[in-house]
Amino acid sequence: MEYNGITLSQLNLQIRETIEERFDEELWVIAEVSELNLNSKGHCYVDFIERDELTKKIVARQRATIWAFQYRLISGYFETTTGQELEAGMKVLVKVRVNYHVLYGFSLNVVDIDPTYTLGEQARHREEIIRRLEEEGVFDMNRELVLVHVPQRLAIISSETAAGFGDFVNHLELNEFGYHIHWELFAASMQGDQTSVSVVEALTRVFEREEDFDAILIIRGGGAKAELAAFDDYDIAFMVTQSPIPVLTGIGHERDESVTDMVAWRAFKTPTAVANFVIDQFAEFETNIDELGRSLERRVLHLLDNQKAKLSELNLSVQSASQLLLKEARYSLQHYAGKLQYGAVGYINQLQEMLTDLNRKSRYVLSHQFVEKGMELNKLESKIAFGVKRVYTEKYHQLAILSEKALQNDPKKLLQSGYGYVTKEGKRITAINELQKDDAIKIAFTDGIANAIIKNTKKRI
Repeated sequence: MEYNGITLSQLNLQIRETIEERFDEELWVIAEVSELNLNSKGHCYVDFIERDELTKKIVARQRATIWAFQYRLISGYFETTTGQELEAGMKVLVKVRVNYHVLYGFSLNVVDIDPTYTLGEQARHREEIIRRLEEEGVFDMNRELVLVHVPQRLAIISSETAAGFGDFVNHLELNEFGYHIHWELFAASMQGDQTSVSVVEALTRVFEREEDFDAILIIRGGGAKAELAAFDDYDIAFMVTQSPIPVLTGIGHERDESVTDMVAWRAFKTPTAVANFVIDQFAEFETNIDELGRSLERRVLHLLDNQKAKLSELNLSVQSASQLLLKEARYSLQHYAGKLQYGAVGYINQLQEMLTDLNRKSRYVLSHQFVEKGMELNKLESKIAFGVKRVYTEKYHQLAILSEKALQNDPKKLLQSGYGYVTKEGKRITAINELQKDDAIKIAFTDGIANAIIKNTKKRI
């Protein structure tokens, strides 16, 4: 039995003839480099892909080959023009020759590349991100935050194995001033396809502990430009703009600035430069404190000098005023002393004249009255003698009676009769209403004094 059909090789030959007839000329193709591998002979094998603009899903894939001699020309030209090596993740415009091999199947052979397209595509992508951030009104948000004068608590987003991270830590901890700065690493992938997701996750973890940190530092060492282009990423840039604390970057660009750098509070070229900035903040603060102390000392000394000068001037003024007042007072005293002396002399003379006249008059009166008063005096003397005798007798009798009473009321005699002499706080107690419970009293007897405490009082009803 015969079967109608062709062999597989015949089919592949027809396919090759069809393709070669249809694609008899080289074509310029736009694609993204998914994978790129060099073998030991220098041949380069590339996987090209195409992504959906909205979903970013891969909608097409094709393998391509760049032969060694062609790859040396293409890669050298590309690197010279763009400043970066041909890397996975780049969008490129390549000239290809369509081939179909009956044994190995369909493939593309890259014969040329247009580096200006890659530059333009990267620039377009970058500008698109910048425009979107500006339209959303978030582009300057992080730069509007205020960084504390001395950022002592740092959240570091980096790869633990990155050379830039090690340099940063050494520079920070071995600073010449001996400052102690607290830092904590939030590990993230800093290259490759996972950079965006990893960095965003690290930022999210820091945000959850925002009260623990003064600043966020995104650092990595230098690398290929394609690797550093991962920070021209909308998701990373947007998260930086939403950070509640300032973000400093030291991603490693020597010539270019990423979008992440642009939206950060401040961008530095290297991780070491970020460390220098932090240390400088400490040093500047210390310098300001020292200068403030010296300025305060100068102001205090200046104030003291001014006060001393004013005090000296005041002292001179007081001395001058005191001398003037003393001089005026001395003059006034002399003036009044003179007037007083003059008045006193006149007054004394007047008194002497009055005394002389009074003396004459008194002599006459006294001589006349002397006789009369002498007679009255004799009469009065007799009355006084009689009265004194009578009073003496009465007072003597009263004194005898009082003496007898005093003897009867003598405390010693009363004590000998069995009575006690009660005092409280040195004051004699004569009635029970002068006492209260717990009062301390003293009771005097003939042979001593007893101390007692009042337990209760009971008044007579």
